[in-house]
Amino acid sequence: MPRTMSYRTSDDRTLLREEHTVVFRLTPRNERGAAELGVTAGRRVRVELLDDGGHLLDSLTYTVPPTDR
Repeated sequence: MPRTMSYRTSDDRTLLREEHTVVFRLTPRNERGAAELGVTAGRRVRVELLDDGGHLLDSLTYTVPPTDR
């Protein structure tokens, strides 16, 4: 079943990035760095895992680290 990880700013919900994936739940390994998202370090980002119908399966909010992993 295709899924999408959607990265949005946690304050105004601006879409930063979308990725197609096969994961079943989100973990810290799904976090992206400042350069990948095009935001400054310290920004709060919410990752949402959505199924092919757009239904929310999981979410994770984190603070963007100063360097990419």
